[in-house]
Amino acid sequence: MGELTQVIDPQLVDAVLEETATREQRVRLLPARVVVYFVLALVFFERSSYRAVWNKLGTGLCGVAAARPCAFSLSRARRRLGSAPLHRLSEILASPVATRA
Repeated sequence: MGELTQVIDPQLVDAVLEETATREQRVRLLPARVVVYFVLALVFFERSSYRAVWNKLGTGLCGVAAARPCAFSLSRARRRLGSAPLHRLSEILASPVATRA
């Protein structure tokens, strides 16, 4: 997850969650910010299972006790998050890679 947070600032993710009113209402095992990064990681590892992607996100969290949610919990968290924050995040981050020339 460290590499994703270097590319996409956690404060930006939090701002998008606030703007789209998708911030969690109570403390959860899978906070909305973490689920955003999980869904982004799914794009990079499209042929991997939910659990495999989750394990890849946890790689490098040495000494930190990370949650081990089942695939159903990850799926439910993804559905709870919805598409609005990811759509808004892409609107903010997407930009043309070529000039008119």
